[in-house]
Amino acid sequence: MDTLIQIQAERACERLILRFARLLDAYDYEGVLRLWTDDGVMSALGRDHTGHPGLRDWMNRREKDLICRHFVSNIMIDVIDENRAVGNSYASAYRIRGWRGREPGPMNAPSYVVEYADSFRRDSERGWLIARREVIVAMAGVEQRQALLTR
Repeated sequence: MDTLIQIQAERACERLILRFARLLDAYDYEGVLRLWTDDGVMSALGRDHTGHPGLRDWMNRREKDLICRHFVSNIMIDVIDENRAVGNSYASAYRIRGWRGREPGPMNAPSYVVEYADSFRRDSERGWLIARREVIVAMAGVEQRQALLTR
């Protein structure tokens, strides 16, 4: 594969990872959906959210008054070919309930530290898109850990 094509693919996938975090934090759900293939799957906490309807349903269940900021790091992209890539990254999620629209909210420790295991596909019209995301929880705050254990 041509080096320039590989670098362009890596950068496009990195931007998808970063854009997902920013759009989700901004509650821009239509923007989030534009990042995904039509049949994309997000697997989180033992549940698959499939296609745009499943992803939209997952986002609509998020708390409406939550300030959330995802800090994404350690992004590694491996380009398989001109139309497929995989990647891994870490994300820390800082969350505070009841403060959206009343910023600045009080600062707490991150609620979660997760690993994203992503698959990407290039669409001939839409460019690179997220095809699958596996969310692996590595650490959770006390409240979040209790919720995970009771699922």
